Amino acid sequence: MSDHQFGNQFMCSVVASHVSHLPTTNLSFVWIAPPAGTGCVNFMATATHRGQIIFKDALAQQLCEQGAPTEATVHPHLAEIHSDSIILRDDFDSYHQKELNPNIWVECNNCETGEQCGAIMHGNAVTFCEPYGPRELITTSLNTTTASVLQFSIGSGSCRYSYSDPCIIVSYAKNNTADWIQLEKIRAPSNVSTIIHILYLPEDAKGENVQFQWKQENLQVGEVYEACWALDNILVINSAHRQVVLEDNLDPVDTGNWLFFPGATVKHSCQSDGNSIYFHGNEGSEFNFATTRDVDLSTEDIQEQWSEEFESQPTGWDIVGAVIGTECGTIESGLSLVFLKDGERKICTPYLDTTGYGNLRFYFVMGGICDPGDSHENDVALYAKTEGRKEHITLDTLSYSSYKVPSLVSVVINPDLQTPATKFCLRQKNHQGHNRNVWAIDFFHVLPVLPSTMSHMIQFSINLGCGTQQPGNSISLEFSTNHGRSWSLLHTECLPEICAGPHLPHSTIYSSENYSGWNRITIPLPNAALTRDTRIRWRQTGPILGNMWAIDNVYIGPSCLKFCSGRGQCTRHGCKCDPGFSGPACEMASQTFPMFISESFGSSRLSSYHNFYSIRGAEVSFGCGVLASGKALVFNKDGRRQLITSFLDSSQSRFLQFTLRLGSKSVLSTCKAPDQPGEGVLLHYSYDNGITWKLLEHYSYLNYHEPRIISVELPDDARQFGIQFRWWQPYHSSQGEDVWAIDEIIMTSVLFNSISLDFTNLVEVTQSLGFYLGNVQPYCGHDWTLW
Repeated sequence: MSDHQFGNQFMCSVVASHVSHLPTTNLSFVWIAPPAGTGCVNFMATATHRGQIIFKDALAQQLCEQGAPTEATVHPHLAEIHSDSIILRDDFDSYHQKELNPNIWVECNNCETGEQCGAIMHGNAVTFCEPYGPRELITTSLNTTTASVLQFSIGSGSCRYSYSDPCIIVSYAKNNTADWIQLEKIRAPSNVSTIIHILYLPEDAKGENVQFQWKQENLQVGEVYEACWALDNILVINSAHRQVVLEDNLDPVDTGNWLFFPGATVKHSCQSDGNSIYFHGNEGSEFNFATTRDVDLSTEDIQEQWSEEFESQPTGWDIVGAVIGTECGTIESGLSLVFLKDGERKICTPYLDTTGYGNLRFYFVMGGICDPGDSHENDVALYAKTEGRKEHITLDTLSYSSYKVPSLVSVVINPDLQTPATKFCLRQKNHQGHNRNVWAIDFFHVLPVLPSTMSHMIQFSINLGCGTQQPGNSISLEFSTNHGRSWSLLHTECLPEICAGPHLPHSTIYSSENYSGWNRITIPLPNAALTRDTRIRWRQTGPILGNMWAIDNVYIGPSCLKFCSGRGQCTRHGCKCDPGFSGPACEMASQTFPMFISESFGSSRLSSYHNFYSIRGAEVSFGCGVLASGKALVFNKDGRRQLITSFLDSSQSRFLQFTLRLGSKSVLSTCKAPDQPGEGVLLHYSYDNGITWKLLEHYSYLNYHEPRIISVELPDDARQFGIQFRWWQPYHSSQGEDVWAIDEIIMTSVLFNSISLDFTNLVEVTQSLGFYLGNVQPYCGHDWTLW
């Protein structure tokens, strides 16, 4: 129940429950309506089958009092000029009439606003279809003194396209003159794809009275334009006000925090707490994503592990066409490596052991006080090469027009590049000779995947499917450090047997299988994302039609203390703890947690195991025979396979003991053994409610084909209040394949079914061991030994 006038949310406990072994199509119960004026009542339903959740908090029925206003969808106003975060922005859906906003646009020749060519990004666009021209769009005068880039989307959508139509020129003019200066020449759309262009503005395009123009080149006499094209989501960012924190609970939405979210509206949805950014999965949404503004996440605490500052000729590098000097000025500090010679221009690092690295950084400039690039033929390619592989792996293309002033380039070193021998190279495609199209680099260095202090974090809530079953729905969480020109996953998992780099047990790809209800996700940010201009994007990668999802309560910025222990919301003022927890890091709980567990899986009902927070992909059976005694927990189902304990107090414990089996050697067994790297089982522990999972042990797919008792001595940071343990199989082929089983799980201060002797107590030794012709006494430099 909710009252949106005052923003209050009320949640009742379970009002009806029903258990049946037969198919059921309806359920009856009695309820009492709340007082008048309370608002609508939502009846939510949750269903389980043998302990597995079929759906959770799905909206079954909504009843509103007669005459109560229906809930209005909030359409954020994304058309504005000269705000703290935006110099110009228009999604062409925000003006109250189906025409151009006269405060933003002063001229539009032969254009229409609407969906004449379908969705270019989302909703309306500015469309040019008139065959005789001219075709032209001009902004009002803008103060671009603090502008950085001009961004826009262009495409032909569902309209006809052409391979021969003239190009589209993007230009700027100053002080209301007709002297248009070209920024970029763009080929007219020749397919149905929409392309997002990001043009870096030169210093000359920054001023107090600047206009931008999109104009298709004129036709020859007697010719006509064959195709249509359209513009959407036009944006000029204001970089004057750097923000070090982005915090938005969307009540109401602060549009300054967001650039665009095509395919979404802001509304109360999916049983969210207040508003959320809700993607409804309707037709006409070719792109479904939400992009934040740039946030300053830079830190002074970064410690490079390997670097080259080019103050002298480096040894072991492959350098062609360059000199060390200051011909392009100071790039980062002191001297730099300047590529100005005739012929080939290329640089490669020595082969490096990158197994511990996750971020490549350097400073780069093309032009500035040197001769600039003229076209994309002058671009510089950044690529990597690993020893033993012929092909190059492209990391980025540094555009001729994007680095007129020295800028930091920060690139992710993905797990497939974390090898004992990887080198990084820069190579210019073409140039016009000596001292032409010159570029320079400085301070080449590499960093680990994560900073040692975990200085910054992102936290948000996400809901995929909004309570309905939507297989295939998937969201990628990405970041960009170059104003959106290129994007990388925030984290890519790195697991034993399939990755040589630092252990990272999660990626930032979220599937509806695992996130069908509201989930709060907290992620420490990697070094690669810690720059002065970092933006975050949630992007739908699965099918759009019919797949709903929503995000809410977003925080990006400096880390809260201990990430609020995973039991609180991080804010710019510190942790806001969940009910039942308190303290600066939400580290104190009002309840106690079990200090001892012993589980032998005697019941077939998975919901009866209160010592476990999550049991996925398993059943209690004899599917892998007898491990310890009776049945065992057998992981043989489709989907995710994991076992996570409830919160425990392991401060007085020393060991975690269990019996494990990874398949059977017998070809006739139903317990089919894993046979590929990555199909083993990982044992993790977490002290922050699953934000970070530390690896205790890895059980390889090659071993454990017979039941084996495993005793793990807990490290110090696994012996504390609020600990969880997780057994997880990252990959498997399908249901009934790559099976494993576990039984007799015990967390204790002493080991069971084992003997522990240090031979100092002769009585203990003789009671525990029988031996013939042996003596217990000091020997070979040891205090007490049996020899």
